[in-house]
Amino acid sequence: MEIKAKVEIVWRYENEERAKAIAQALEVDNTGLPASLKKSLNVKTRWDDGNVITKVKYSGEIETLIKALDDLVFSIKIAEDVT
Repeated sequence: MEIKAKVEIVWRYENEERAKAIAQALEVDNTGLPASLKKSLNVKTRWDDGNVITKVKYSGEIETLIKALDDLVFSIKIAEDVT
C-alpha cells in the first residue's frame, strides 16, 4: 500500500554541544541516501536549544518508511553512544 507521510521526531538533550554533534552526524547520514529513495524520501535534521529535530517527508510503501525510521533511531543510538 502506498502512503504519504510527514514525521517530526524531537530528541531532547541537556547539552547544546551534544545535540549539535548528534544532529550533524545524522545529517551526514541523511545526505547518503540511495538515489532510488531521494525522490520519495526527504530527511532533514537540525538542532535547536539542546534538541535534535528530524523531519521526514515520504511517499511510497509503508514498509520502506518503517525501515527508514528504524535506521534513524539506530543512528541516533550510535551517535548518543559516541558522544
